[in-house]
Amino acid sequence: MDLDDCLSSEWILPNGLGGYSSSTPCGINTRTYHGLLVSATLPPQGRRVVLSKLEEWIYDGEQEFPMSSNTYPDIIYPQGHVYLDTFEWGSNYVKWIYRFPNCSIVKVLIPHVRENAVTVKYRVEGKCEVKILPLVTDRSHHLTRRSGFATFVTKSEGQEIVVREGDRELLRVWSDKAYAMQRTGFWYYNFNYIKDRELGNNYVDDLYNPVAIKFTSRQFELGFGTVRSSPPDLEYTPDTVLGKMRRAALDFLVKGSRGPAIIAGYHWFGEWGRDTMIAMEGILLMNGLFTEAREILQRYIDFSFRGFLPNQFREYDGEPIYRGVDVTLWAINSVYSYYNYTHDKEFVIKNLDKLIEAIEWYLKGNGVVRTHNGLLFHRGAPLTWMDAQYNGRTVTPREGAAVEVNALLYNSLRVIGKLSEEIGREPIFLDEAEKLREAFNNNFVGEHGLYDYIDEEMRPNTSLRPNQIFAASLPFKVVEEDTSRKIVEVIERELLRPFGLSTLSRSDPQYKPIYAGNRVSRDEAYHNGPIWPWLLGAYVDAKIDIEKDPVNIKSLIAYFEPLTSYARANRGFVPELFNDVAPYRQGGCIAQAWSVAEVLRGLSRLLSV
Repeated sequence: MDLDDCLSSEWILPNGLGGYSSSTPCGINTRTYHGLLVSATLPPQGRRVVLSKLEEWIYDGEQEFPMSSNTYPDIIYPQGHVYLDTFEWGSNYVKWIYRFPNCSIVKVLIPHVRENAVTVKYRVEGKCEVKILPLVTDRSHHLTRRSGFATFVTKSEGQEIVVREGDRELLRVWSDKAYAMQRTGFWYYNFNYIKDRELGNNYVDDLYNPVAIKFTSRQFELGFGTVRSSPPDLEYTPDTVLGKMRRAALDFLVKGSRGPAIIAGYHWFGEWGRDTMIAMEGILLMNGLFTEAREILQRYIDFSFRGFLPNQFREYDGEPIYRGVDVTLWAINSVYSYYNYTHDKEFVIKNLDKLIEAIEWYLKGNGVVRTHNGLLFHRGAPLTWMDAQYNGRTVTPREGAAVEVNALLYNSLRVIGKLSEEIGREPIFLDEAEKLREAFNNNFVGEHGLYDYIDEEMRPNTSLRPNQIFAASLPFKVVEEDTSRKIVEVIERELLRPFGLSTLSRSDPQYKPIYAGNRVSRDEAYHNGPIWPWLLGAYVDAKIDIEKDPVNIKSLIAYFEPLTSYARANRGFVPELFNDVAPYRQGGCIAQAWSVAEVLRGLSRLLSV
């Protein structure tokens, strides 16, 4: 395999707990997040790298050849990638074929379902022996560690090898065939994770090798895990891009310690409230997972505090954090979507009063939000989805009356009124909705569609951003059709791209199209130019509502072909963002829940026209 192709690509296979297996096609770990077994110790939080990788060598009776490759300072060693002939990323497995002078090796890795375990299967074609050296560690997947941070002890227990860190069991290793084992106890020093080096993160790591395991069998498998378990069968990989995306969507649904949850993105995001609510239709409802959707919605509603639902859960103990002014409003929209799919009146009856109470907190104020001049204002930043912050600096504060937050509040008022009618009650919040609609249209409508936000002095911010699209896309629209049409026209002229919507007009002096470099550079650009695919879903909703010619709507399928090609090549996953300049390189998380969900939902709507 070409080295550049290897280093620019990544694969990931989540295990349904928040953990995963991930690396590059040729096995060179380029991030701290890469590892063959990254376990979720407090599902879906507390992810730790346990098995980083395998060093593998082939002996044909005369010569020894490497299968593995690593980046060290100024060198790639060994260079097993030159023998890698084929790499395949399937639905629940990855497969490699290596070709050597006198033999070939077929290797398949399969994460276990909802278990912190992985199986690696080998098939030897020809006369070769295989030596495998597991490289282990015990660290947060966010960090690196140097040698000596722990004392590892290795012993045999029956047919299993057990690696302990002090008195704590870290990893079990098992096989279906006989092998020869040699205790080694070596440290491997100075692995360089080149993507983290480019990003200004910790990038030098040491790994421990407890044993060398040698096989002479033609076919065998090795299992690694916190407990012994069996791998699933290999899944069929869908052929179509929508099929791949539907399958990819399922990988964000995890079994958490408090029930089902949606992971916001791999590798590093945990469970986020806003992301959960925005992604719910594409991840769960479109896949018929109504029980899981109901349980997630119920859990969030039960966490309600002064009208707010949590936007994050702490990594170390899973406790809720309330830092999103819009999470409750997105949740009410998700409740409406859930009801439209299921007509579950029992759920509405159980929770409607709780949602009414939450909205009443918004209307009367809770110390963070308050109504002023008919609009909803918030103080404190960052509290919207544009939340980049570093060293005490908030890059896009948007304090005041944010356009999408007010559009969401109007939508929520109308949703609650509609759901009230559905269960036989009198509609509620009709007057409040009308007053908000009037104030919104009097204050937000400007030359370029809608203003992005209005500050406490009622001064509009004229930055041309995509947030206005939600006023034209939500089920209950706060603007009339002619304003919706103007919004869509502005978005198409200034922000629409083949990979989604750019986050800031190119004419703005703050525009920064490339998400790269250290944290300061990345956060300054984060919402100031890069393309976010998740916004495609709202754009498609708005476009379908105002476009009368189905041919024009269908033409968008061809327009978004670069994005669908990316998803097809990456097993249905869509990343967090793309740079807004050719060649539109991917940035942020390689697999983002709301990106997959909203692109899947949007494309499905286009195809159904």
